[in-house]
Amino acid sequence: MRVWLVMTMIEITDVAAEVMKGNMIEGKVVRMILAATDATGANYVLAWGDPAEDDVVFESNGIKVHMSPEDVEILGDSPTIIDYVDTEELGRGFVIQGPEEGDACGCDHDHGDEHDHGGCGCSH
Repeated sequence: MRVWLVMTMIEITDVAAEVMKGNMIEGKVVRMILAATDATGANYVLAWGDPAEDDVVFESNGIKVHMSPEDVEILGDSPTIIDYVDTEELGRGFVIQGPEEGDACGCDHDHGDEHDHGGCGCSH
């Protein structure tokens, strides 16, 4: 088992934590996954997944978020906030925001909900 010293802080808002708790899947964990990198930086999404032995695990608001060591390295030491929105402009889903990203969006839609990703307002 590896031990990781990580400076990154992931904060999950109260609203996002309640949505995650209400949608937990037995035997699965919340994973934050690097989806892509582009000129705006790294873009992450949230998904239910299986735990891995070398996961780096962050805990906020009663929720544990698992990440691969490689994805954590790319995330760096930036504080990251995971929120949940339900607005006409952005739609319904989780928003992953770092300090230099402004309103970057992970756009992982609510489980079981039909969500049009084309209309969610994501700029990434």
